[in-house]
Amino acid sequence: MNGKSKMRAWIGVAMVLVVLSAMCLVATAQETANDWVKKGDDLMNSMASESLTEALNAYDKALQMDQQNESILLRKTVVLDIITIGTATEALGIVEKKLENNPQDALAWQARGVALNYLSIEQEATQSFEKAIEIYDQEIQKDPKNGTAWWYKAENLANLQRFEEALIAYEKVIELDHPRKVDALSTKGGILMQYGRLEESISALDKATELDPNHITSWFTKGQALKEMGHNAESEAAYAKARELGYKG
Repeated sequence: MNGKSKMRAWIGVAMVLVVLSAMCLVATAQETANDWVKKGDDLMNSMASESLTEALNAYDKALQMDQQNESILLRKTVVLDIITIGTATEALGIVEKKLENNPQDALAWQARGVALNYLSIEQEATQSFEKAIEIYDQEIQKDPKNGTAWWYKAENLANLQRFEEALIAYEKVIELDHPRKVDALSTKGGILMQYGRLEESISALDKATELDPNHITSWFTKGQALKEMGHNAESEAAYAKARELGYKG
């Protein structure tokens, strides 16, 4: 991001914060929370990129004291957006250099696609994911039992929302008993749930949690699928297990 772009970004943030300040209710019971909000605002307005994490921490502390305050939530969202864009821009620069040295680096193409997606440059992101798939297909042609290539092909297909094709690739990962088998089962369960194929989804997620009882994503997704089926007690039990294992959300 060049100097002018960065300045425009910060000016935009400052304007957002002015609007948000008008929304923040000042009450005696919330003085401590408001103190943290003010600290976060000051850090944001300092125009120092290293202050972003500190600002985020300040807003988090304010939210702990006033969890329903939409003004604070919006402030936090602004900071997260800036951090994400900055990180994506930096990552894009790194992978571009990697691809200059090795245009056949499929992981770099995939990372490029993710970074471009975050920056909302969707057409180039799509081309990057497709390039990664092309390279993984070449590896699979050489060795159809290359579970790693199947895994990353599945991930890139999912990034492109080509979920039916992704399911086939995830099935290959499972069939080959690859180290990412549990992740493949978990993702398969999530995709099937989105398609409304709930029984199949639960079956895949059950296998995932049998193989790895500490797989947080599988427990959480199972909770979602069970809720969709109306099995509320079982759903709450699955959610509770995810939280016990450290799920935050």
